[in-house]
Amino acid sequence: MPYKKNYSQMTWNEAFENHRKYVNQAELEQQVINHLDNYSGNPKWTKLTKDQQDDHYEILTQIL
Repeated sequence: MPYKKNYSQMTWNEAFENHRKYVNQAELEQQVINHLDNYSGNPKWTKLTKDQQDDHYEILTQIL
């Protein structure tokens, strides 16, 4: 894993880019959960067990 600066050592550009990536990932995760939960009128996310939800998050994290 490459060395990661702490926030106090980042330039403004690095900090804003880091924030942009985080927000983009969070939005994509929320969209996926919404698709599983509400959009089709058939809530699948709520029917997953806690372990299945954790597995889903792990897969999303690796993809994103």
